[in-house]
Amino acid sequence: MGSFLLLCFLLPRLALSQVDSLDSLQTVLKQLSKQDTNYVLTLIELCESSTFTAEQGGKAYAEEAIKVSKDLGFKRGEALGHNSLGAYFLQVGNLERALKEVLQAEGIYRKIGEREGILAVYNNLGIIYNRTEELDKAIKVYEDAISVAKELELDLQQAILFNNLGTVHDKRGEYELALEAFEEVLSVSERAAIEVGKMMGYSNLGSVYHTMGQFEEAESAYFKALEISEGGAYTRNQASNYFGIAEVRSGQSRMNESREWYQKGIALAEEINSLPLLQEGYEGLAALNEKVGSYAQALEHYKLAQAFRDSLAMAERAETIEELKTRYETSQKEAEIEVLSQQNEIQNLELRQKNQLLWSGGIGIGLLILIAYGYQQRKQIKNQVVLAELEQRFLRSQLNPHFIFNALSSIQNFMLKSDSKKAAIYLSKFSKLMRQVLENSRTEFISLEEEVRMLENYLEIQQVLSNQKFSFEIKLSDDLEPQSFSIPPMFVQPFVENAIEHGLVREQGSVQVHFKKGLDYITITILDDGVGINNTSTQSAPGHQSLATSIIRERIDNFNLKLNHKIQIEMQDRSVIDPQQSGTQVQLRVPYQEN
Repeated sequence: MGSFLLLCFLLPRLALSQVDSLDSLQTVLKQLSKQDTNYVLTLIELCESSTFTAEQGGKAYAEEAIKVSKDLGFKRGEALGHNSLGAYFLQVGNLERALKEVLQAEGIYRKIGEREGILAVYNNLGIIYNRTEELDKAIKVYEDAISVAKELELDLQQAILFNNLGTVHDKRGEYELALEAFEEVLSVSERAAIEVGKMMGYSNLGSVYHTMGQFEEAESAYFKALEISEGGAYTRNQASNYFGIAEVRSGQSRMNESREWYQKGIALAEEINSLPLLQEGYEGLAALNEKVGSYAQALEHYKLAQAFRDSLAMAERAETIEELKTRYETSQKEAEIEVLSQQNEIQNLELRQKNQLLWSGGIGIGLLILIAYGYQQRKQIKNQVVLAELEQRFLRSQLNPHFIFNALSSIQNFMLKSDSKKAAIYLSKFSKLMRQVLENSRTEFISLEEEVRMLENYLEIQQVLSNQKFSFEIKLSDDLEPQSFSIPPMFVQPFVENAIEHGLVREQGSVQVHFKKGLDYITITILDDGVGINNTSTQSAPGHQSLATSIIRERIDNFNLKLNHKIQIEMQDRSVIDPQQSGTQVQLRVPYQEN
């Protein structure tokens, strides 16, 4: 389990102290007038309280705070509302919406010149960089913000920023630096009596000590965090601490106790309907069952974890697509209004300048129409790119369940055949592959090294499935250092899958994947010695099309909308190149980044 990130709402009164009773805050709210700025601040407190606890109304409170602040002209309240809403969406895993809200808050804080507010925004931006794997950017944001927080003598912000800096060092494997940062969190929180800061500091120390194999230190830290979370009604953190203790017990080979702690955490996650926590809990149970040889239960829990991940992605997708549709329609209406306004100006111009020469009026009208048309076109293109970026992310998420479903079905087949040894080997490889796929789907570019590892693991699993009916080879050209270059993830695997599933119909076939660096592209060539693409298409059922390949083609189309160097694909039968050869050749040319 990774270390916890700490969101920043920036209200001095609740400043990471024990969360006030929601009932008492709601009572206070009823006594305040909507014309009072304290009404807005109380809404923000309610958003913070319900985001960290079982209450699910955080989003509604922040949205109302923004609306009331706009009516009052209370710019600080409006910024607080957007930043709190961004923090809420970070907590539930909707990075797209979180980034939008946080950037809106930053713009308002800059206009009113509030440095403390900008610190809160930078903290949440750092969390987004962390989750999108831009770790160098995250560290720089946190270190710069910590300097400002120290200069302004803001203990709360220092605790938050040191905490989140520690999570980045933890993710990079810089454990000593992570421990130093979390000790700073405890130091500041003890000095300023910040209860949540102490809770998060202990939780994160427990996580790092567990990773380092120091189980006694991890256990002590987690129980201190649990005591605070139980006393302060921090329900989400309480469930996470249960999972942390479960991992420690597993590391100590106390498996029954580990299972009990996982079950307690899952029960609490179900009570508050937290999909991220349910996913985390069932992934932990699956790993525990795999460790003790309960492969059927491990499979069942992996399926449940994937189901919760899919539910989370679907909820995020539905909400964000609806929002973007509204934004797109609104921008279209604005463009139409702009055109009408321009046309009205043209008519007025004609009336005022009717004594001018006809050709001068015609030129003026033409220019204004062109300006209006160009404005509308720019609006449309901008919105198309926004929608394309969103769809790009979702097409990646559609691909992952497709390929995981096939693997899970294969494990089930082994179990039905009572081949437990083979099921154990395959489940171990599959769990590693699943982690790779889920991690790779979070970012637009991954290192070439990660892509090659994922392909090797996938091909090894396919060899197990096919009883070694094919061999494979992955080669990189001499000028390609896999750690030094990054490419878009998950473009190669579907074509490898097609080569195995549709091309290699005979025994002892082969699949080759070659990576070669060019000026602007890395060329990836996938070769098989099967029946060839021409014969494959004639043997397939009418209307048959690989779902994965279809999704990849859509991803390529969307990816290319925002790239100067477009992804290119070329497929052909190898017999066209050399009549003595059989099989299919796929060439992908993808842009790369230097790390």
